[in-house]
This record gives sequence, C-alpha cells and structure tokens, in this order.
Amino acid sequence: MKYLRPLLVFVLVLLSGFGLARSAGTGHVKAVWVTRWGFESESDVRELFENLEPLGINMVFFQARGACDALYKSAYEPWSAVLTDTLGVHPGWDPLGVALEEGHSRGMEVHAWINVFPAWPVSNEGNPPTKTVPPHVMRVHPNWIAVDRDGKPMSLVKSETKHNYTFLSPTHPSAQRHVEDVVEDLVGRYEIDGLHLDYVRFPDSSYSYDSRSKAGYINALRDTQITYTDWRRENLNEFVGKLAETARRARPGVAMSAAVWQKIESGREYHFQDGIEWVTRGYVDFLVPMIYTVSVDAFEERLNAYSTLAGPEKVIAGMGPYLEGFTDSIFSQELKAIRESGVRGVSIFNSDYALTYSSLVEAHEPAEQE
Repeated sequence: MKYLRPLLVFVLVLLSGFGLARSAGTGHVKAVWVTRWGFESESDVRELFENLEPLGINMVFFQARGACDALYKSAYEPWSAVLTDTLGVHPGWDPLGVALEEGHSRGMEVHAWINVFPAWPVSNEGNPPTKTVPPHVMRVHPNWIAVDRDGKPMSLVKSETKHNYTFLSPTHPSAQRHVEDVVEDLVGRYEIDGLHLDYVRFPDSSYSYDSRSKAGYINALRDTQITYTDWRRENLNEFVGKLAETARRARPGVAMSAAVWQKIESGREYHFQDGIEWVTRGYVDFLVPMIYTVSVDAFEERLNAYSTLAGPEKVIAGMGPYLEGFTDSIFSQELKAIRESGVRGVSIFNSDYALTYSSLVEAHEPAEQE
C-alpha cells in the first residue's frame, strides 16, 4: 500500500491545478514570515499588511499554530495564550481570518504557517499547558511526546534540554493522525492559498524511541531490512505525503511548502528532514530553506545546493536579517545572490526586519530573463 502513496499524491497534485503555479502568480516571490509575536491586536495585523504592501510583498507565511495551539478557530486545539496570556481564551478576533482578509484585498497570497511537531515550549519552571476546551494534547496524551534512547521523554525544564520545545514524536501514529486532523480542519475552514510546514522534523537523531514508534519499526522489518535511522526518515517522508494528501483533498489548489534546514545533509542526517525527497515525490510544491547566516559565501553555497538538487523553480530562499551582525551590505549581497541564482524568490524572517530593511526589500527585483 505504501508504494501507491507517491502515485496518489501525484494524482492529487494534478487535480489540484499545480499549487506552485498559483503562488504569487508565476512571478518572483517576495515573502515574509509573520510570527505569532509580531502583533498584539487586530489593528496591528491590518497595519502590518498595509506597511508590507509598498515593499512589493506578494506572499505572507502567517503563523497560525505554534505549539499545538491555535491563532484561528480550531476544532482540535485551544486558542494560543500569545494574545490573552491565557491558553484557551478566545482573543475576541480571528488572527488568521483578518490576515486573509487584508492579504487578499491587497493581492497577496496568505499561507497558513504551522509548527508541526512542537508540543509546548520549555521554561525555567517546566510548566505544562493548563486545562482548556478543547484540551491541549500534552495533557491528554503525554505518551505522544518524543522519547530518547534511554526511554526518557523530552523535558519541559529548560536546564534539562538543549531544545526550545518539547516535541510530539514524529513517528507516533496517533500523534500523526492528530496533526492530520488539525490540517484537514484548518485547510477546509479557511480560504488559504497555501499550507506552510515548519518544524516538520525530529528534534535530533537521538529521538524518538517511544514504544509505538519502535513497534512500527519492528513491523517494518517483516517486509524489508532497514536501519532505525532510515525507517524514521522514511516514516517522516510518508507522513509529509499524508499531510499533502489531506490538505489537497480539503482544498484543491492549495500550495504546499516547507521551511527546511539550511544545510541539506544536516537536515537529512540529524533531523531526518529530507526536503529534496519531498519535492521529488510531489509532496511539497516548493521548499523555503532557512539560510540564516551573515556569511554571504555560506549563503550562496547553501542556496546553490538547494537550487541544484530541488530545481530553482522549487526554491524560495529564506533570509535571516534578525541575526546579530547583519548589515545593509550583507542584506544587499544576499539579495543579489538570490537574484543571480534564478530561484523562485525570497522570504524574510521576519516581517519586522522586512520593514527595517524596507528600502532594500522594495528595490529587490528578479534578474531580467534573456
């Protein structure tokens, strides 16, 4: 059955009208990520889109899901605490709905950006999510959390982990089904132009050794000889395919994309994130490698690697001008590298910094085609 999935997803791509072709028309993409901390009110969102329009921004990745919580009306997860300081409390307005209204009125595509596997942020105190309706998954399914080789679940206490989040196990079948349900609800409920997957990876290669994942691996060994490393990577590949199938069925024509690790091999070997394979199989329409660096040489090298392996038309280059030491000169040189590479466009992390470097963003245009 698993061998039919790539064919099924390919058919769904055809039926959907080729989501990539819809992205910002067929022209050069100028995108931004809008984080869940980038606004505090409905008027903030409206003002943000108003300010982005003169820069020529034509695609917005608007964060709708951070840590198994929602900045939209969800049937499965509680309202984020970002806007009210209390998990599960309705802020009195719909952030994603307002973003869609503002973006579409200005000719911008709005893609719902979701963190796929982060379950809850770590903290000094290690406080778990509070009781809500609907309940947070960590409260009702603590066994879905990623587990290390020693059988220890990821910790919520900052001093006990190097990670910023406690993750759902990427290979736990029930955790996967929950995310599929979330995606089906979100994509079916809102007229989004695309679904943008972030943190669609393992926290690192020492996870997940939960009992359900290990059982899945043992079952796979009945049909093939495969290492646990390769099984985890392939299981995640197939899960991305399921998300694509779910989203395209819920909204034909929706564009699928993923924010991916800036170094291809590091992502593939350490986080089991095989973005090139996702493009090859048609699971995602384009990749947005997060090439966050102040080294222009490293930026060019990593961008060219993605362009070569995925194809330039399948890549939107992510820039990180939030980094310490980032300058106007670095910003200009990285934009020049993007222009000369012939990739699909640029995405800036985040919208605040697009506005900080507004004159450079506004002036950025694709290279003239000969």
